[in-house]
Amino acid sequence: MDYEQLLRDNFLLKGSYDPQKVGGLPAKFFWDRRTFLDCRGDLQLSPRNMTLGFWVKILTQSHDFGVASVGPVVDRRVYIREHTFVGSFSVLYNCVLEPYSIVACGSVVRNMIVPSYTIVEGNPARVIRRYKNGEWVSVEGTKE
Repeated sequence: MDYEQLLRDNFLLKGSYDPQKVGGLPAKFFWDRRTFLDCRGDLQLSPRNMTLGFWVKILTQSHDFGVASVGPVVDRRVYIREHTFVGSFSVLYNCVLEPYSIVACGSVVRNMIVPSYTIVEGNPARVIRRYKNGEWVSVEGTKE
């Protein structure tokens, strides 16, 4: 079965599928999770112990909204490092997930670097916990 074609036919792939950009992961990996994968911009995935939930959207291209109206299309980056977890229904755009970071389900992570040993959640995503001295500690100003 041609999983790359399945991704295209179901509008889950934009741009050309480049196995090097996705750390050598086969198209079946993304099809099984129904991940929307935008390969047009700067995409770098490290498959080493990376976990993606279902229906995650990875966007690497959008319009420049820094001008008074909808501007030209610009490439953005999404780097997912090793040992990361991205919960189902999350959106990743112009972000870096450092090793051992966690994105909660349904979060929108944009324009940020998620530090190692950190949990983010929400829309827009914000840091809610950090791993310190062997335990997860809530960040001040967040609910338990």
